[in-house]
Amino acid sequence: MNNQMLAISLKKTTVIFLILLFAIVVFVLFPRKNTLKDGGTVIYESFGFGAFYQIENRHRLYYEANNLYYEKGTVISLFGIEVFNTAEIDYDHPFEDGVPYADVEINSEIESFLS
Repeated sequence: MNNQMLAISLKKTTVIFLILLFAIVVFVLFPRKNTLKDGGTVIYESFGFGAFYQIENRHRLYYEANNLYYEKGTVISLFGIEVFNTAEIDYDHPFEDGVPYADVEINSEIESFLS
């Protein structure tokens, strides 16, 4: 009788352990999506603010020498170490005088925040 009880208890413990392990793996590896308001950057990261992995699809404004440029590309980090980076600044198509389009007016509060 004791062997049967021990076997049943062992099966229950194993099943509970496997369910908990599966829940932890799904929770840790399931990506969380963050969309930044810097021109369109999207970040996919693991739980814990990217402690395991982070994939960043960059599309952000880059300010240099009174001109605005776009920084585009993909950056992949594993355990906080950058393993892949294709991000480049598009110097071929600058926005003149810091204004992306002639008919768009930049708010002075936003401009002071960005600089």
